[in-house]
Amino acid sequence: MYEIGIDMGGTHTAVGLVDGLTLKDRVEFATDIEHGAEKYIEELVGKIGLLLEKNGLDLSDISCFGMGVPGSFNTQTGMIEYANNLSFSDVPFRDMLEEKLGKKVLIDNDANLAAWGEYLLSKSSSSSFIMVTLGTGIGCGIVLDGKLYRGVNFAEGEIGHMTIRYDGIDCNCGRKGCFEAYASASALVRQAAEAAETHPDSRLNALVEGGVSRMNGRLFFQAVREGDETALAVRDSYAQLLAEGLTNLINLLQPAELVIGGGISGAAELFLPQVQEHIARMVYSRASKVQTLLRPAKFGNDAGIVGAAKLGDM
Repeated sequence: MYEIGIDMGGTHTAVGLVDGLTLKDRVEFATDIEHGAEKYIEELVGKIGLLLEKNGLDLSDISCFGMGVPGSFNTQTGMIEYANNLSFSDVPFRDMLEEKLGKKVLIDNDANLAAWGEYLLSKSSSSSFIMVTLGTGIGCGIVLDGKLYRGVNFAEGEIGHMTIRYDGIDCNCGRKGCFEAYASASALVRQAAEAAETHPDSRLNALVEGGVSRMNGRLFFQAVREGDETALAVRDSYAQLLAEGLTNLINLLQPAELVIGGGISGAAELFLPQVQEHIARMVYSRASKVQTLLRPAKFGNDAGIVGAAKLGDM
């Protein structure tokens, strides 16, 4: 028997066929929620069908359908109670998906399942394991003593909405100065675009050919690799902002392992050393002989798919 893991992100959704801890195959599509949850679910069920057909399987070959969704998901009611990056509120997502699929579906927060997948795939033995995902927003999954911690209302880990700048940038959650407004991957791209526009003679601006709307993480990190001063200044500022939020997290929980995931973690060697320097200087426990291990994720986007597929193993 196989499992299906679904990782719903703010911009893309990945559907994977999982055997044990091995991701056998996957399909991806753009997360289109402008036309509502029902239309999105119709497309998702269609992609699941294509994946099964491609691999000569049908629904009876699948022992578990698991899915990670952004925002607060109530595992008891099956409701997406709030997802600021999807503009969802009180959506009976599990019932809607199960009705279309005709199968039971297990759902949890996407960052929780990315953490769960990374924990399983890396065969971690840490008693306290936290994964922070940098994407459209900032997510956080917490594994304590080999189990996901979900909080009293299943809404734990929303560190993206801790304030790091009082009365700062507006966040779409309704607050100001939120961590994700400054340190998400989308915030980094915004900062890079603003810097390119301000410095038209920079290599950073040249890479987007003067069109800052073309800015993305790949081009930004290319400019960093090439030693562009404008890009390096953005990187240094971003590293400090990211370190602010991570230091708060370490001060609060002092985890054994803190893993940085999300798309930009693939370029971790270009910013994580700077983040670590700031944390080492700012963290309250800086005099302790035992410190949190900060490292990039090893399994990329596969972790979210595998974590979703293995929801039934909890």
